[in-house]
Amino acid sequence: MPVFDTPIRTDDKSLKKVLGQKQPAILVLVDGKRPDKALDDALERAAHKYAGDLLVIRVDGNENPETMAKYNQPTLPALVSLTPAFFGRKVESSAESIRPSDVRNHIAHLLEDAPLPEEKPQTAPQQAAKKSIVVVSDQNFKREVLQSKVPVLVDFWAPWCGPCHSIAPYVEQVANQYAGKLKVAKLNTDANQRIAGQYGIRAIPTFIVFQSGQPAARFSGASPQGIQQIIAEVLVPE
Repeated sequence: MPVFDTPIRTDDKSLKKVLGQKQPAILVLVDGKRPDKALDDALERAAHKYAGDLLVIRVDGNENPETMAKYNQPTLPALVSLTPAFFGRKVESSAESIRPSDVRNHIAHLLEDAPLPEEKPQTAPQQAAKKSIVVVSDQNFKREVLQSKVPVLVDFWAPWCGPCHSIAPYVEQVANQYAGKLKVAKLNTDANQRIAGQYGIRAIPTFIVFQSGQPAARFSGASPQGIQQIIAEVLVPE
């Protein structure tokens, strides 16, 4: 069994292979555009201290959209603690906007079953940002979209899709603009092929507005004008 005494720096392509090893793991998603020496030092210390017993894995969230999507687009820097399971890995704990103390606390929880500190209440802006876009899947699509009391704009996308990433900031803007009147959701078509197939998604990004459980308007392409047009078919434009 390989022993690593420094953080393992990996990416979307190699992460599955890294996680195929036997040790429990702390996966830390960092913002590579904003170096954080204190956090990097904490990862170095953890990797050295628990060499052979724990994988300390570092992934740049900005450069690896598949990993970000898999763990629900957390606010960077973030961590996920993982244990080996019969199929792949089981998530034991997670945290966003982490500091060095979070690394220590989650490792102690993972390896020693120590209790995690209570999460600090989020400020109103943080709560609003967190709730602005809902990540949906084959499993929760019915509840979050079809049973929604307000219309839902679903962004059908995939991690490898360049236009999907280019339009993403505008989709966030729409979520804030219509908060309370329109729910905005994102569905990764690679990971949720049942729903993507059910609605005939053949090009991405595709946007569908659902109202009362039914598709009411649809547009394919990375165009703000196209998105606003299908929203206008259901809501009065703002």
